[in-house]
Amino acid sequence: MQQAAPVHIPERQFISSHDGTSLAYYPFLSEEKTQANVILIHGGGAHSLAGYEHIAYTLQHDFQVNTFLIDLRGHGHSDGKKGDTPTVTDVWQDISQFVDTVKQQHQGAVYLCGHSSGAGLLLNYLSWPKKREVDGYFFIAPEFGYQSDTARPDQIPFASVQVWKFFLSAMTKGRLMGHSEAVRFHYPAWVVEQDQLLLTAITVNLSLALTPSAPKKKFAGIDQPYAMLVGSEDELYDIEKMSAYHELPHEEIKQQSVYEVLDGHTHLSVLLEAGKQIGKTVQMWSRSI
Repeated sequence: MQQAAPVHIPERQFISSHDGTSLAYYPFLSEEKTQANVILIHGGGAHSLAGYEHIAYTLQHDFQVNTFLIDLRGHGHSDGKKGDTPTVTDVWQDISQFVDTVKQQHQGAVYLCGHSSGAGLLLNYLSWPKKREVDGYFFIAPEFGYQSDTARPDQIPFASVQVWKFFLSAMTKGRLMGHSEAVRFHYPAWVVEQDQLLLTAITVNLSLALTPSAPKKKFAGIDQPYAMLVGSEDELYDIEKMSAYHELPHEEIKQQSVYEVLDGHTHLSVLLEAGKQIGKTVQMWSRSI
């Protein structure tokens, strides 16, 4: 990732969410006419410009796809308490606000894309009864949480979790511990020093927004075509176990969907290759409409 050439970043913009929270985003707009838009959700604790700009730039210039990098509330340059959310569903409502904004301002299909725990957030969102309708989903190196049964047996944990806080929150129906830091990320010190926007911890509420309960059941209920892109050298999960998710959805959905292993790529370096695969998949879906 450090060796990747920098790309041009468009001017940061903001929208106001349902509760007045100002949410930052970066619109990578194609200079040519386009009929496709991708909204990209970063992983928990990260932010829009933590490598995701490479996907956006590729889609913008090589595939003429408008791409919107969004900072979740409490992340990056968005407002809100760092690493927190007032309620679990506020984060999902923010996604709806972005979808509404893109649909109002741009023509064409709208796709939602998530990386790592951002993919977990997307899986939660697409099974939420109040979600907005979109045309498809992209899951990049998806982290579907502790119930996913995908972790590598030799995994070196990237995060430590204070499980008792989640129990107490659940027992009190969210009245206690919701805003307490419960998941701490183990970034090397030099990484945090280099990128001041990275968060080192998130709260119970935010973690619940990002972590699917019953992920296999939710994935089986996907209502639109999807693409799942994983790196062959991902440090967090067993890609053989991840491929089993591709067998879960309805046959009609599965026939339109894509599962692809990107050879030699890790959990983060996959961001350098994913733009090409997303662009090719958008083209395939566009031809089938």
